[in-house]
Amino acid sequence: MFHISKEKYFNTWSSQSPAIMMFLPAQFSIGLGAYSYADNTYTNFPFSDSMKLLEHDADGTYCALTAVHNGTKLLVEYFKTDEWTVRCRIRVLENGEWGLRFWTFLNLGFEGEGSISRDAGGDVCFRQRSYEIAAVMKDAAIRDCLAKEYDYIGLQMVDKGYYAPLEDAENPCWHISAYNMEETPVIEFAAAVCSDVALARRKAAEALALPEEALEGIRSSVKRALQIEGRFPGCGEAIRDVMAWNNIADRKNGRTFTSLTRFWIDRKFGGWFIWLDDVFYHSLISTWSGDWQMGENNILAALDNVVPADNLACLMAEFTEWVDRSQPPIAGFIVLKYYHMTHDKVLIEKVYGTLKKAHLWWFDHRDGDGNGVLEYGSSPGGNGHFKRTKLAAKDEAAMDNSPMFDGAKFCPETDTINMEDVALNSLLALEGESIAEMAAILGYEEDAKMLAQHTLDFKERIDRVLWDEERGLYANRHWEEGYAPPSPTSFYPLAAGIPDEERAKRLIRHIFDEEEFWTKAALPSVWKKHPAVTDDVYWRGRMWPPLNFFTYLGLKRYGFEQEAYRLAERSAEVFHHCWETERACYENYNSFTGVGKSVDSDPFYGWGALIPLMWVYEFIDIDSWNGLHFGSVTGEPMEVRNVKTFNGLYTLRCGEQTGLWKNGTQIFTSNAKGRFRRFVYEDHYAGVEVGIQEQEVTLSFPAITPLRVLVNGQESGGSWPVSLKAGEAYRVEIWH
Repeated sequence: MFHISKEKYFNTWSSQSPAIMMFLPAQFSIGLGAYSYADNTYTNFPFSDSMKLLEHDADGTYCALTAVHNGTKLLVEYFKTDEWTVRCRIRVLENGEWGLRFWTFLNLGFEGEGSISRDAGGDVCFRQRSYEIAAVMKDAAIRDCLAKEYDYIGLQMVDKGYYAPLEDAENPCWHISAYNMEETPVIEFAAAVCSDVALARRKAAEALALPEEALEGIRSSVKRALQIEGRFPGCGEAIRDVMAWNNIADRKNGRTFTSLTRFWIDRKFGGWFIWLDDVFYHSLISTWSGDWQMGENNILAALDNVVPADNLACLMAEFTEWVDRSQPPIAGFIVLKYYHMTHDKVLIEKVYGTLKKAHLWWFDHRDGDGNGVLEYGSSPGGNGHFKRTKLAAKDEAAMDNSPMFDGAKFCPETDTINMEDVALNSLLALEGESIAEMAAILGYEEDAKMLAQHTLDFKERIDRVLWDEERGLYANRHWEEGYAPPSPTSFYPLAAGIPDEERAKRLIRHIFDEEEFWTKAALPSVWKKHPAVTDDVYWRGRMWPPLNFFTYLGLKRYGFEQEAYRLAERSAEVFHHCWETERACYENYNSFTGVGKSVDSDPFYGWGALIPLMWVYEFIDIDSWNGLHFGSVTGEPMEVRNVKTFNGLYTLRCGEQTGLWKNGTQIFTSNAKGRFRRFVYEDHYAGVEVGIQEQEVTLSFPAITPLRVLVNGQESGGSWPVSLKAGEAYRVEIWH
């Protein structure tokens, strides 16, 4: 159940508040509340703009946040001393009123089944099945009680003041300890889980006695994830922290996944919800941060959206199910990217059948005019909101109010809108390639051939039907009225390898045209020539990370290295400014100012981390076209650490020399410029491709003694370094 290792048992799993540390197997929670006398208000700290989510190790070994209530600012830190023991520290950073009148509550108890008892000495024990849990406080609480409700003391104070009488409840669910911040400006305690309460109490006491040096060591656990040293260093930590803070437990369905946001989950959807594409994006980002468990769990959670018609449902939640529509087909591509990092063949074998059927579903159900180029739509079945409407089809597009769709209408006779969509078709082609590659990996040769040919034919149709020769780009095509206003999805065919070289170069000119798409936050969601670009309302003019991400991948696929760098750099500049100044990872940004804050932009949104991932990909990535590739196309100094792959843990250093380390040992070095491609490093073989150089360069694999070296298939000397003359590209192969 929940499919996590014991290292993750204690973590911030609760959807109710990121300030809650939960021991998931027992659903035992450590939570916070606060009461302000100044305005007679209580909070249990749901996520809000007044909360800043700081460092968070993926396993919850260390995490920290700040929270403000009526002007009083608290720093909350959790330190796991082992998998079963956690220490908490709450400290006042700023007082909004006299500390005697500001109360903080520690709420320990169960969100599910469990029992709480107090012994004759006043010690409290928490029990759930064979788990026995004890907590030890550094300072005795000023007041405490056993309560049925999590918010009992806080609501009592709101009703009757902070001297309100308190009574222990029968069959309590919570033990609540109350402190005022004058007497106890720093609250510290520890809790431990054992099978014996006396041992648990001893372990908690030992954790509470640890010196600061030990806590600093625990704090450094955040450095185990992917890190960047160089320009925009926050991009590395953002990938880690945005995923770790949004990881939640869906207790209803016994699984963990990465939520889009902590804002909506309880308020709109009843405690859990799976928006299809977001959770796939989270798999990709989690995997690159080094958290393969959540990478896999997100794939499996998203694929739980499969329905009897074989499509993957757009949305499944406690309150609603949108089974009549799907979302843009990225599943196959994301699963293949996961495989490239992990080589988890077991997973792709498990999900292959679902992916293949969901892929083919589109061709059977979304070709309204029968020409083999597809539209978004809404099918019969289910009772999801807006079913069988144009809005449902736009939900399927995941671009809910895009001006591209202003002229479209829903056609109930075809289950689609009357507009062929360039994003849908391009992503479906990319997915077809990806699933064909997975079929080949699994040895399904007939499937691999069928899918490859099917996709090749499909790409030819896309190129023919969706290319707008007059404007020189791809665009959505209305059945009767011609081409729709362009958006960054016009560049998605690059990611699918659709255009020829001439058309690809024409697309490039549009991307970097300041009168069309090259804004401060590059790639507004409709080009600047359309009046809706200044609406600045959701998909009407704002910059969205997925649009930049797939455009960037397309530039890299076609070898437009400098152009890809420019897009990654400009996007990272916008992201990093908001991250450093606001600790925010926005859902979308104002295209002209780069400002993220808006009523239409969540401030800690999962797919926002696609932008810092682009910056990582600018220096190191693994894909189907270039294999493992790395380097700095501009020569910019950069270090990327803790890149976790199936083949080991890599560190990359770029600058005058490019060096690659595997598990702490340097395995490659070169003074060649640009990006190194198709890098292979195996027990008896190594190889790399080097682009054309302006002057003679050298490379070596310092950890191995070569037996044979081939340069472009020709025998070379058997010693390091290998010299490569200017003006030619090279493939260097070594047997050792």
